[in-house]
Amino acid sequence: MKRKNAIMYAIYTRQNTSALLVLFTVLFLIVSLTGCATSDDPAQSDGKDIVNATSADCALCGDNGEDSYQSLWGQDNIALVSLNSFDIKTIGINQFDAEGKLREEYAGVVSFAGGEGKDGGFSAHLLVDYNRGFADGTVELNNDDTFDYEKVSSSLCADCLERLEFFRAENCAGVAALNLKTKEFRVFERDYTGFGLGDFYMDFDFEESLDGEDKLDLLILYCPVRYEK
Repeated sequence: MKRKNAIMYAIYTRQNTSALLVLFTVLFLIVSLTGCATSDDPAQSDGKDIVNATSADCALCGDNGEDSYQSLWGQDNIALVSLNSFDIKTIGINQFDAEGKLREEYAGVVSFAGGEGKDGGFSAHLLVDYNRGFADGTVELNNDDTFDYEKVSSSLCADCLERLEFFRAENCAGVAALNLKTKEFRVFERDYTGFGLGDFYMDFDFEESLDGEDKLDLLILYCPVRYEK
């Protein structure tokens, strides 16, 4: 009798387990099918179709006359870029001559990089040490305090937009670090303190300046791979 009860208990347990598995599977499918509504992609979350700029009109890679950045591409350097005006400030940790060849010699000096913003955008003031491969300073965000994904997407071609990296749009500033060699760029986000971009690493902190505006304390390190595989 005890053996029969044990067998009946085992069958009952397996039946309940099977029922729970079926219920879990159904719930999983429901969540999976409705999960698209909670995507982190701004293009999906607001239900709007993104219309990208053409390659010719792209604010970064297009040939926009005086505002064209064609001569910068390929340099092993970082630039800071406004995601509102697309003003670019090159931080020349690596120095190149007029023919685009890297200067591999002791410089003996440090210099400043950056400058004032365009159309009220960010201004950057960084001290560059060529010999040790770093830049350190402050970025005043000004009108580039916020990130407008719809504006960015309409200003960039599909290829450039695909290279733009960020995680949470609501935490992004309107300034990104751009790798001129790979054309990859990533937005500075308030809940991060650093990220890598090719052979460079950005270490940063968001702070409030004396006038109440947001600023970015920024350290850029050139740190290529030391040992090849």
